[in-house]
Amino acid sequence: MFRQPFSFAVILSLAGAIPFLFLGALVLLDPLQSRAAIEVLVSYGAVILSFLGAVHWGFALRESAHPVDGVPLSPARQGAERDLLAFGVIPALIGWLALAVMLHFHLPALALFIELAGFFLTVVVETIGRGRGVVAGNYLVLRWAVSVIVLLVLAVVLGAVLAGVRVG
Repeated sequence: MFRQPFSFAVILSLAGAIPFLFLGALVLLDPLQSRAAIEVLVSYGAVILSFLGAVHWGFALRESAHPVDGVPLSPARQGAERDLLAFGVIPALIGWLALAVMLHFHLPALALFIELAGFFLTVVVETIGRGRGVVAGNYLVLRWAVSVIVLLVLAVVLGAVLAGVRVG
């Protein structure tokens, strides 16, 4: 069906954006469901942030697990991969913090802001990783495309909560 795994990744990534769009629309269009929709939106965002962190581990470990022609990685490349491993944990922690703030402290605006910052920070770090040669270019284009959708949805929902249009 798909000749390249990347083509399938594009479709899956766009499908992964659908819950953000659906939940964002639900928050804005159904006042009776807005609190639950915000909780589910923050929960889904936390899951996706965790997934994105794991991708960084994949980038960091792919060549160290199978060095090209048995040639060890340069010290600069080893440092870049070590940074990716360290950063790979951060999106999950950001997602967990947002989830805790939403579910235990009932602060939807803060939870949405934390996730907004987490998604933005993650794609910026990936952009830096591309410059250091540890993140694939086609992946980065895909991530920016989907990140713009996610960031817009989170920003609009956050704006609605802050304006008092929807209270989580």
